Amino acid sequence: MKIETFYPEQSLLKNFIQYYYFQKTENCDFKTNYYAFPNLIQTLNIHKNVSCEIKSHQVKITGIEKDNYLMILQGRFQLPLNVEQEGKIDKLTIVFKALGLNHFIKSPYLDISRNPTQIFEDWSDDKLYERFLSSFFEEPDNKKRIEILESFLLYKYSPVQEGKILNQAIDMLADVGMELSIDEIARKMHMNTRTFNRLIWKHLGISPVGFRKIARFRHSLKVKSLNTPFTSLTKIGYASNFYDQSYFNKVYRKITGDNPSGFFNSIERLADNQLILKFVEK
Repeated sequence: MKIETFYPEQSLLKNFIQYYYFQKTENCDFKTNYYAFPNLIQTLNIHKNVSCEIKSHQVKITGIEKDNYLMILQGRFQLPLNVEQEGKIDKLTIVFKALGLNHFIKSPYLDISRNPTQIFEDWSDDKLYERFLSSFFEEPDNKKRIEILESFLLYKYSPVQEGKILNQAIDMLADVGMELSIDEIARKMHMNTRTFNRLIWKHLGISPVGFRKIARFRHSLKVKSLNTPFTSLTKIGYASNFYDQSYFNKVYRKITGDNPSGFFNSIERLADNQLILKFVEK
């Protein structure tokens, strides 16, 4: 799968967006099937001329002749997400940081992202929405496309009211070296645990416990990528605060469907090693 990676140009957007990537195919016979894995990011896909079938942790995108635009949001998921693509694909993916998309929508994140995958319609009633999409897809140069996109995103920017306290909470939950319990983090936020859980659910679409588990999983991938292939799995697990090898294996089986060794040997890294996928051979 060939993709082209870009990074935010506008200073403001760098605070909320990790990177962008384009995927384009011209072959009607194109097919690909892969698994994506739980992440702390928020992924918004912008397509032209496609149909979409969504079933729980599965999504199928098919190129069609009908002229249309479709935005697909991948919300929080804690199991592998199977993605199939067929036909001509013209897609941009915006990879928002945790809480990043929240600054560009008018509804609470949980209201628009209740499933692993869903159609994104939060921008569809905006008077400039169709004009933006038309200009974006009519432009053949991807760098200029990014300029059009970022102009629209700056127009949609609306800071989250509770952004400061949410970012503090995210930093603590994502800090794998921190031994604080969820109750202790809530107290540091001057909240009771129930209120803290509700706040995280509302804005991130996942529980604090679930967010922390994914943070540890993603940290272990980073540790693995920075070390040699001979680094032991035990050391990788401990470095990511998995308290024993049995628990490390259990979490990996749930999140990836495989043990750590099998998973590391089956994945491919794209988009400057930031995008980790497992392709299915058919």
